Amino acid sequence: MSVQQQEQRCAQRAANLGTPGNYECAVVTSSGGLGTSAVPVGEDPASAPLTARRSGGDASPQAISPACLLGVSNPTRAISCSDRNWTVTHYREVNGVKTPIGTVDLNIKSSVDFEEGQGSTPAWDLDVEITVTKTWGTLQGGTAGNSWTGCFGHQDKCTTSRLSGSNDENEPVALPPKAKVTKWYTQYSASMTNNQVLPITGNLGSALELTTPANPVTIADHYGNTLWGRCDNAETNRYGAGCVDDKGLAFVMYSAIDNEKVGPVADHVYDAIRTLPSHWGRPYAGKPLTRLTDLTKIEANRRVACGGSPAPSCDEYPLASSYQGGNGAAPGDRSTRTVPAEANSSQGGLTAAYFDYYRVLDTDEFYVQAIKKDGSRAW
Repeated sequence: MSVQQQEQRCAQRAANLGTPGNYECAVVTSSGGLGTSAVPVGEDPASAPLTARRSGGDASPQAISPACLLGVSNPTRAISCSDRNWTVTHYREVNGVKTPIGTVDLNIKSSVDFEEGQGSTPAWDLDVEITVTKTWGTLQGGTAGNSWTGCFGHQDKCTTSRLSGSNDENEPVALPPKAKVTKWYTQYSASMTNNQVLPITGNLGSALELTTPANPVTIADHYGNTLWGRCDNAETNRYGAGCVDDKGLAFVMYSAIDNEKVGPVADHVYDAIRTLPSHWGRPYAGKPLTRLTDLTKIEANRRVACGGSPAPSCDEYPLASSYQGGNGAAPGDRSTRTVPAEANSSQGGLTAAYFDYYRVLDTDEFYVQAIKKDGSRAW
């Protein structure tokens, strides 16, 4: 709710009480926030453990994720961060003149650590840290009220399931001067049908209703913060249902060091990323690829790129499984090379594994890293 809307409520309340133009009011404002990063900051794709994902149900109390210290909202695809400042201002209005008479400043840090769930209900941890940074005037003693999360009352998106030591919805909270209050929530997505995509941005994070000498105020940090989330239950994903920060960067990597068979493809992709005008798949001074899942269009991309070359031996870049494949890139902005069939086969398996690991859906952006046998990287 905007400041103007909050003030209008106060004015209407005063009018109803017969004291228009002479009343007290409390409003909340926010500032700050974390930006998203267009380059990798929190995870090297070479470190992605493609053999397994974490299992849900093993959540334990923890502080704000250390990855959030990197200062961006999307340090990895599995971690989302938010850092916002809030001010509660108590003022008195007399004959249309507003005079502040009290304030309390809060900082709310939040992080979400996405885990894989069981069946169609993936889980995540939400950690919240509320700090009272300054108090003054009528709010010198701080404030108090109740706290909840953006899942409260939105069972169609997510629910909070209290584990031992974790917090529940709609709990009392005291915020005296210099207080630091931590909250830990274990949350689950709503049950999803096969191939359902469930956006949960706007439901991640906390909310507070606080008392003031005038009227109660609501801080809905889960609205407009930088905790991004999206769950899906893609039938083809080997890890089952899951959630990610869909603003986080996703990667595909071909490493001749880790997989000797993919070496010829890694060499080709390395050269293509470095020499093509658009530097497809490079986060630094390049352009991302966007995933394509339509098998008919993928095959059409291969035919455009490879022409009459035998499919098992023709490697094309940008990938056929991207919207930049085939005619999606200009003739001078794409590359093909003949490689052994086993190299192409290894590439296909790795590509699918990374798509699953990062939960890359149709039209999602992703980047590509290629590592040659001597350790040289495309970027």
